[in-house]
Amino acid sequence: MYSNKKIVQSLGEILKAKSIFNVIISPGSRNAPIIIHFTQNKSFKTYSIVDERCAGFFALGIAQQIRKPVVISCTSGSSVVNFYPAITEAFYQNVPLILVSADRPKEVINIFEGQTIYQENIFQRHVVASIQLTEDESESGMWYNDRLINESINECVLKNKPIHINIPFSEPLYGTTNHLKVKPKIIKAIPVKNYIETYSYKKEQNMWKKYSKKMILLGLFYPEKDMEKTLRKLSLDPSIAIFTETTSHVYGKFFFSNIDQLIFNMNHKEWINLKPHILLTIGINIISKKIKLLLRKYPPVYHWHIGKYYKNYPDTYYRLTTYWPINPKSFFKMINNFNNPISDYRKKWEKLRKEKIKKHKIFFKKEKSFSDLKVLFFVFKSIPNNTILQLGNSMIIRYYQLFDKKKYSIKSYCNRGTSGIDGCVSTAIGSATIIKKTVTLIIGDISFFYDSNALWNNYIPKNFRIILINNGGGNIFRFISESELPEKIFNFFETKHIFSAEKICEMFHWRYEKVHDQYALKNSLSYFWKKSNHPFLLEINTQKYNNAKILKKYLSYIS
Repeated sequence: MYSNKKIVQSLGEILKAKSIFNVIISPGSRNAPIIIHFTQNKSFKTYSIVDERCAGFFALGIAQQIRKPVVISCTSGSSVVNFYPAITEAFYQNVPLILVSADRPKEVINIFEGQTIYQENIFQRHVVASIQLTEDESESGMWYNDRLINESINECVLKNKPIHINIPFSEPLYGTTNHLKVKPKIIKAIPVKNYIETYSYKKEQNMWKKYSKKMILLGLFYPEKDMEKTLRKLSLDPSIAIFTETTSHVYGKFFFSNIDQLIFNMNHKEWINLKPHILLTIGINIISKKIKLLLRKYPPVYHWHIGKYYKNYPDTYYRLTTYWPINPKSFFKMINNFNNPISDYRKKWEKLRKEKIKKHKIFFKKEKSFSDLKVLFFVFKSIPNNTILQLGNSMIIRYYQLFDKKKYSIKSYCNRGTSGIDGCVSTAIGSATIIKKTVTLIIGDISFFYDSNALWNNYIPKNFRIILINNGGGNIFRFISESELPEKIFNFFETKHIFSAEKICEMFHWRYEKVHDQYALKNSLSYFWKKSNHPFLLEINTQKYNNAKILKKYLSYIS
């Protein structure tokens, strides 16, 4: 059975031809043709998520893992706008989403008709294509729609960015047919790799071989196959230090993954000794605020950035000198670095890392308080190998940046496109539904409660786990604030509360435990990841402790 709307039939056939099969639908009436067509077509895997904001991030979590477009669809009106947070996150995270919104016919918009807003081009600069289809089912009308659908989906695939397809539907909406009435044209787009003429980079090639202090800094990045191998080979060069972040998806003892631990409170003299001649950046958003400040205040001689073509150059440190709009593997092949200069640059960083790790171990032996820092020290050590880790924004991701990553089989993700707290739970659940590995979300209390509607979801696998750090409200502002502010003002930065997740878990039939001390935590973690008949949430209460003060104490000690 299919919808009898030809435009929906065409959309379905074009998506199939392009191997796009995951469709998340938020229930409604105006999008009835989409619901009927996709849920009855066995080629598609469909999910029903009531809350559009949650649905958008749920789709983002799936797309993060499969690295292919995922379709999200909704009815008309304000439901469309509820996708906006996920669309912006996907745009800045380079994740392909296809939003298909149902709309009222153009002639009834803005005449006091229910559930009508200006939906055409509503996402403006946060999508790479925004198309308005027509209800015209004539040959020319269908040709027009098919062309626009092909062009927009190809843009989504080639640029790894979201697109918006807006479709007006006149009543009746529920008509069906047993036979397809369309055979749309499929326009295939071939991805190409940029090629740079040899003569154009001879100067840079010589510089790369000449300079003895080169820093490669990886931000949010989804590496191509064998990219890690290429970087490992580069790390053997004594003049190169490779720094990775939680979201870089490059792992190994060859890389410096604990950036904030290494450079926090680094003084001017220390940084001048270690700052690079050439800074080479790959990927997008950097989590570490400290390294951004150091690189801006005391910049390298040269900053090169490698990556896809951007209209606005990624001059993050205000010192960009060379932009390479190519993939990183092609760059390293071109630069051909075999004549390594005499250098102790990497050894200097390795010496510093050993000193920091030694102090780190001593601190945790002495520190007895059941604070966020101590709790996460135990939690991060306990995460099973070969699993997926999803991290909440604000303090959780920053804590993770402090630890040297030893379990290289654990892949970690965080929504650092726009870095908002909205959607962290939904993204993690979406990720868990599409892969067989256990997914663990570690999240703070405000982020969790803000997105708790994510648990209203029928697809959560039994092996999904949440570790909730409940410190009573947004401690990040006490940590990042550089001045003493009156408590009344802090009440507007923090979100103080006395809530727990117990009743939420009870409502959604989750397994739930709460711990208040180190002994109970160790006991719970001993079986937390074992098989269960329900998803499992472990809530860790750290409200008794001054978490910001203890974190500052730690950072001061290792400095």
